[in-house]
Amino acid sequence: MAARRIPLDLIFEILVWLPTIFILRFKCVCKEWYNLINSPTFIKLHLNKSLEPNSQHDCMLLWITSNTLCGVDDLYQPVKAIKLNWPKDTVNDGDSVYFVGSCNGLVCFKIRRSREYPDYGIRRFLICNPTTRTFKSILPAMEMKWTHNSLSCGFGYDSVHDDYKIVVTSCSLGVTNKYVFTYSLNTDLWSGSSTPTRVPTGRNWTINSGAIYGNNNMLNYLVLSSAEIGDLITSDDYRIARYDVVSEKWRDDLSIPVQVSEFRHFVRLEKLDGLLYLHVGDLRDRSTEFWMMEEHDGSWKKMFDISGDLYMHHLIARSKDGHRLLLIPYFYSEITELFWYDQRDNTRTPFKLSETMPRHRESYELCIASLVAIPGGCSLTKLQQLG
Repeated sequence: MAARRIPLDLIFEILVWLPTIFILRFKCVCKEWYNLINSPTFIKLHLNKSLEPNSQHDCMLLWITSNTLCGVDDLYQPVKAIKLNWPKDTVNDGDSVYFVGSCNGLVCFKIRRSREYPDYGIRRFLICNPTTRTFKSILPAMEMKWTHNSLSCGFGYDSVHDDYKIVVTSCSLGVTNKYVFTYSLNTDLWSGSSTPTRVPTGRNWTINSGAIYGNNNMLNYLVLSSAEIGDLITSDDYRIARYDVVSEKWRDDLSIPVQVSEFRHFVRLEKLDGLLYLHVGDLRDRSTEFWMMEEHDGSWKKMFDISGDLYMHHLIARSKDGHRLLLIPYFYSEITELFWYDQRDNTRTPFKLSETMPRHRESYELCIASLVAIPGGCSLTKLQQLG
């Protein structure tokens, strides 16, 4: 008696719940499975499952060392790390590679020339899916002033048009009107002009940290505004400026939940599990508070705090049970290895992969593993496995 064939729709329902690393292997089973896994319907549904709270899908940690992209395919089971090569003719001698941001498993990089070179500035952007090993190289728009040092770059998702966008804006203090240029992955085009747009603060401000993509199609910027009071200039007013990647317009800015002094505190805006987090460190008390934005309207909830020798550490991720924190020092130090910190008993567990680890806080990015396709993407070459 011939074996009964499993309906393709049932296979669909089973595969969509599996981690990405297994699905990539199942693409080799047969042509039907290959087409099913590559279909936009499957990719979107699998992504939605990965974004659900308490999802068991993979979470990737990436870092850049000597302009080489390294990563682990599963943050919670880091058995081995990999080194990946950039596409040909994208990163040259004298270039430096930086993370712009990650969204739905896609990661954006900017490539800049060093100051010693006459063509100093941003040379290109790269959008990468490290899970499927695909890249796309994007040249900047000609009318942008790329040699200008005060530029902030962000990467976000337009859910209305199912599009991924790079947003570049001026961020210098003393300029209330900002130049904004936007790249669309769907159209492979830049939009924007030299006409500035006014941000909602209506005051002089500078971007304190890079754009962070949050829920509701928003890029969020932690900004430090200044105001003249007599002969004095105050700079203690931190706000969150929001840029809507769908309408490509600034929205009303939001306040932060605590009063800070730039001489006593350090403030960082971060993303974790798709939510916005605010780190407020007190340099005198040697403590750091972590706040989470619960709603899009700007309401905040204090999650936890850390103190002592951990207060100058950056939170990269939380364990699936919520009790352990993956931490790394904010600034360069001899102790650069990541470690898991358990809040229940104050114990620390090293997160060791290899001798090649991040050396500063901008050198890593956390993203989920996804199957999201990059139109016009090219292959990424695997160089070697790390211990």
